[in-house]
Amino acid sequence: MLPAEVLERFVERCPAAVMVRAVLENLLRPERLDEVFQRAAQRQYSRQLLFSQLVAIMSAVATRSQPSVHAAYLAAQDKLDISPQALYDKLRRLEPAVTAALVRETARDAARAIDALPGLRPPVLTGGLKTYDVYCVDGNHLTSTEHRLAELRTTREAALPGQTLALLDLRRGLITELVPGEDGHAQERSLVPELLERLRKGMVLVADRNFCTSRILFGIVEHAASFVIRQHRSTLSWEREGKRRRIGRTATGMMFEQTLDLNYEGQTLPVRRLTIELDGPTNQGESEVHILTNLPAETVPPGEVVEAYRLRWTIEEAFQCLTEVLRCEVETLGYPRAALFSFAVAVVAWNTYAVVKGALKSVHGWETIEATLSDYHLMHDVLLTHCGLEIAVEASAWFWHQGLCPSAVTMIGFT
Repeated sequence: MLPAEVLERFVERCPAAVMVRAVLENLLRPERLDEVFQRAAQRQYSRQLLFSQLVAIMSAVATRSQPSVHAAYLAAQDKLDISPQALYDKLRRLEPAVTAALVRETARDAARAIDALPGLRPPVLTGGLKTYDVYCVDGNHLTSTEHRLAELRTTREAALPGQTLALLDLRRGLITELVPGEDGHAQERSLVPELLERLRKGMVLVADRNFCTSRILFGIVEHAASFVIRQHRSTLSWEREGKRRRIGRTATGMMFEQTLDLNYEGQTLPVRRLTIELDGPTNQGESEVHILTNLPAETVPPGEVVEAYRLRWTIEEAFQCLTEVLRCEVETLGYPRAALFSFAVAVVAWNTYAVVKGALKSVHGWETIEATLSDYHLMHDVLLTHCGLEIAVEASAWFWHQGLCPSAVTMIGFT
């Protein structure tokens, strides 16, 4: 059977797997990746091992095509002119700025691909004539690694190689920003200042109460952004508390609204506090949930604010898929920079699936896909087919996808 006929059979029977492979080829174009490295790297340089080759090796691990970094190295050995030790040395020295840039730049390409498709999910917050870009923010501590490194052999304590803060675009399903932190034992709030520098006007951050501090809320406003955040019991102070008034019911209880004037370092910030008196207690025994926002009451109704907060679970689902379906954590990578880079490559794979979902939504409607298609099962089914696809279809058959524009590559397998 001719190679084109083999690929056509996969398109007919496993279109999602073909599209994932095509989108990966497009997002991870070698010249594009090497350009990202050249712009972001401050001290490192490429000589014998290109950044694009490093991404290719780690992609094989992140997508479970190879069981380990060493196995991925052996599979690509004929294309490499380095030793395994040189590979690990490169990984452990990879700068966090490069890791962050990999996610940011490939996410921009993925966003262009999704935006070129019809049927994009409606805005989460409309704000009258204004449309807000709504993002979930959450942190993730990487799991402990094996004690293979000499530095770890003298302790029995868990070796935590790092942590990340991530921004997930609720409308497109993409993780657009990743802030890597090399101290796995630090509080995740320590990464927030760097995250704030990446905000832009019109963004809305949705987060749980761990991010509800005066410093963070005032920092968000300083960057012309907005927030929808659950109130923490003890991390805020305010000067004035407005009268609480009942405004209606939600699916989980009665809703009330009032105003607060927060204060921090001599500054005042008026916010809305939405309180839901729950019909039943939470798992922690709480009977009320307080949500704070600085979105204007004139254009953003309370129901939209509560719905935006309810969608915060989306990023938790993404982290679960990164761990259970993809392989974002490699237990043998004890060096923080290597572990964080491995996580970032898995995020790029996640964003590839987001592009596939965008194409499916353009054909079947976003409501149908959201209601019937599980991210977990889509990714699991693709990975089951991936190995057979790699064996049956030569790598050279995918090269032409690198030159396609984003809107063209999204329709492979669905036209």
